[in-house]
Amino acid sequence: MKLKALLVAAALAAGGALLASCETMSAEQCAAADWGSLGYSDAAGAANDRFADRAQSCADKGFQPDQSAYYDGFANGMRAFCTPEHGFQFARNGGSFSGTCAADLAEDFSYAYADGRRVHDAQSEVDNARSQISSIESRRNQIDEDLRDRQNALRDATTDEDRQRLQGNIDDLRRRRRDANEDLRVANDALPRLLRNLDNIRGEIGGRYGPW
Repeated sequence: MKLKALLVAAALAAGGALLASCETMSAEQCAAADWGSLGYSDAAGAANDRFADRAQSCADKGFQPDQSAYYDGFANGMRAFCTPEHGFQFARNGGSFSGTCAADLAEDFSYAYADGRRVHDAQSEVDNARSQISSIESRRNQIDEDLRDRQNALRDATTDEDRQRLQGNIDDLRRRRRDANEDLRVANDALPRLLRNLDNIRGEIGGRYGPW
């Protein structure tokens, strides 16, 4: 496993200097391109076949791509990509894979990828709940600030018209605060359940695919 990781890192380092963007290459990059390394790094990093874009970019600049070398490298890179450990981490980090692994790797990769998706989805639910709680708390704090301003203004009001208008504002803000409190209660009630679900998945998977 360590050897595979080293091979992936080496290929990514060799191809990294050639990647000006995800779709195009400069004339200098085309001239120096190691198409085998490019194919390997595109596959090993994200199982992303970029040959068509790379080839067109280089052809436009007068350079002939090496399709055979690219896909030889790509095939080797896919074997590095299609490991359970890589599949799990790739999915856990939000990666999406719709390609095909070699028959001898496909089943183990598929199980690991599915586990990674479960972790990613559960963690996303937790993160979204926490973000919602923070947003509601900010909304309530703003309501409290507005409420204090209106109450201070009401004390200083000199006409019945101003007092009536400000009291209406205050009543509306108080209703909005009650709504915010209810939204916050619902969100806070949901978070422990989501955390338990994530913990249950973590306990089920454990260190099957390495630390995470």
